[in-house]
Amino acid sequence: MNAEELSPSPEEIRVLIVAGTDPVSDWMADVIKAERGMAYLGIVRDLSKALEAVNKLAPDVILVDMSSGILQHGDLLNRLSAPVSGAAVIAVALMGEVDTIREAMLYGIQGFLLKPFGEAELLSSVRRANDLIVELRGRLAAAPRLESGPETEALPMAEGIAVFSPKGGVGCTTIASNLAVALKAATGMQVILVDGDLRFGDIDTALNITTITSIGTLLPNLDQLDNLLLERTLVNHSSGIKVLIAPPYLDMADTIRPEQLRQLMTRLSGLGEGFVVVDAWSALEDCTLSFLDSCEYLVVVTTPQVTALRDTHRFLEVLVLLGYDLDKTFLVLNYCYQHSTLKLKDVERALGRSIAQVIGHSPGEVTDSLNRGVPVVQEYPNSQAARGILDLARLITAKSAERKAPKPESEPAPEKEERPKRRGLFSRGPSAED
Repeated sequence: MNAEELSPSPEEIRVLIVAGTDPVSDWMADVIKAERGMAYLGIVRDLSKALEAVNKLAPDVILVDMSSGILQHGDLLNRLSAPVSGAAVIAVALMGEVDTIREAMLYGIQGFLLKPFGEAELLSSVRRANDLIVELRGRLAAAPRLESGPETEALPMAEGIAVFSPKGGVGCTTIASNLAVALKAATGMQVILVDGDLRFGDIDTALNITTITSIGTLLPNLDQLDNLLLERTLVNHSSGIKVLIAPPYLDMADTIRPEQLRQLMTRLSGLGEGFVVVDAWSALEDCTLSFLDSCEYLVVVTTPQVTALRDTHRFLEVLVLLGYDLDKTFLVLNYCYQHSTLKLKDVERALGRSIAQVIGHSPGEVTDSLNRGVPVVQEYPNSQAARGILDLARLITAKSAERKAPKPESEPAPEKEERPKRRGLFSRGPSAED
């Protein structure tokens, strides 16, 4: 064992490292040493000395490199983890070692890091694990007595919001990414942003995100991931939202099936109350429809151009044919890139529906925010575009609250509405199932 005798202050997070076969442990040690508020206790390079080091140094957080072979040493990992040791364990593994992480989860680890990772991710994981262990210590100290009672109710599910336009280039990505940030700021609940443009998605560019995890890499392993692992694969954005980007290569999209996307949306919704916002592709094909089918709300974006209005009118007609609830559809008129001589009442007359929200003309601010990778609602919150998107977020949260509000006791709860089986988009007669 190479562990220094230190006297950390009680407020510092005490960190011990169990080294593996690559140099990442020494790098982690250097990062922990340099961080204010953390106390580096040392590196254990011999697994037979790990328990001795834990008992002697009483760490708050233990970083364990899985290349150390710890899983081949019986229940050692379990004995290092709380509540046995009183310490939180973070497993460090390679991106492809899903089975290793799953096995480590069985031994009670509090978190994991997938190589390669940076300083910010390391320090954030240590703090998060420490928060968990502090909470656990508090619960153990209180020692509540378990009593029999009713079964625990299922956790609330997140609601899905698809942002879609039948015409490309009308600002769906800008609206979807900023809407997710606005919903997070307005509600404080979890918000996940999914890039549903499987071939040409650019949410990562719009938010200045770099990650090797995408829909393309996640879907083949989705069945192997529990909710904790799934949540950790999402990218944390500075606004507080979590992001899942589109596949980085065009051929990856060809292997994705609609049923996989429906399963993905179900799993993401199951991560907790909040919203899952999808920036959907403008093509009406099966993968796009699987996103639309999985969402409670649909934001349809159009611009004040004759061609865009014509395509939007056609799409609204298709929604009726497919059995979508138009009361849960928000029609958005996006002026942010250009002025138009068309009046709002003329647009509504052409579409046969009222516009729920107008996104105001802010070409300079929107373009600048996209080029810098910073959401316009954060960078230019007083711009017309940002105010329109913030108002849209308020409309959706109000609709969500109305939907979740308990019904009066005298009014029977409505049965869960079943959407009719969908026919082909362009079929004229009854389907074979009718």
